[in-house]
Formats: sequence, structure tokens, C-alpha cells
Amino acid sequence: MPREVISRDFARFAALSGGGWLLDAGLLLALVGLAGVAPQIANLFSASCAATLVYLVSHRRIHSGASHGLQFRLGFYLIYTAALIFAASWAMAPLTALAATFTGPGVAAAFVAKCLVTPPQLLCNFLVSRAVARVPLGRSDG
Repeated sequence: MPREVISRDFARFAALSGGGWLLDAGLLLALVGLAGVAPQIANLFSASCAATLVYLVSHRRIHSGASHGLQFRLGFYLIYTAALIFAASWAMAPLTALAATFTGPGVAAAFVAKCLVTPPQLLCNFLVSRAVARVPLGRSDG
């Protein structure tokens, strides 16, 4: 696949993920700021909601994913996502504590921590969602 196509697809995925990230961050900040939920727990919920939405949209619109086996593909992606979100959420506690030394405790520190875990997640999500969308599952996928 030409590098230009992959770059274009990554840019489209990053833009879509940006919208998902706004949803994710909004839910995270609401849960932390309004409900008093710990940042790592809030991140589990907010990131799961956003990841599901981004995968469902990107599957066909960006990755040209096969329609065959969408439920299986989504299930697999959500298992992967759960593992990645768990790792990122686990990292939220020390990152929030570190950020709090600069911002003070609370929502601002959680937001900084969220910003720090986002770039590696974005790259991993693009690569895995692309692979999951395109991997052949049987005769219907070619």
C-alpha cells in the first residue's frame, strides 16, 4: 500500500479520533469534576465509550473494512481496547500525581495526564483497528 494512502488514512483516523477524544475527555472531566470519580476509573469508562464510537465509524469509512464478521471484529477490537485502556488508566494515577505538582490536584491534573497518554494510544489504535478491519475471516473477505 502506498505511503501516501496510509498517511491519508492516518490523518483521517486522527481527525475522527480527535472527535472521540473530545467525547472521552469531556466524560472524564465530568466524572472527575462533578462526580468525584478517581481519574483512572473515570478513564476506563470514558475511553471505552469513545473507542467504540471511533472503531465503528473508522471500520468502513477509513479502513474499508470487510462487512463480514463486523460483530466479531468489534468484539476483538474492544478486548484489545480494554487492555490498552486498562494500561493507560493504570498510568493515569502517577501521571495525575505528577501533573498535580504543576497544576494542583483536581481536574486540571487529570486533563494533563489524559493528554500524556493520548499520543501512544492514537498510534496503537490506528494500527490495530486497520489490521482488525482488514484481516480476512473467511471466503467472504476474499
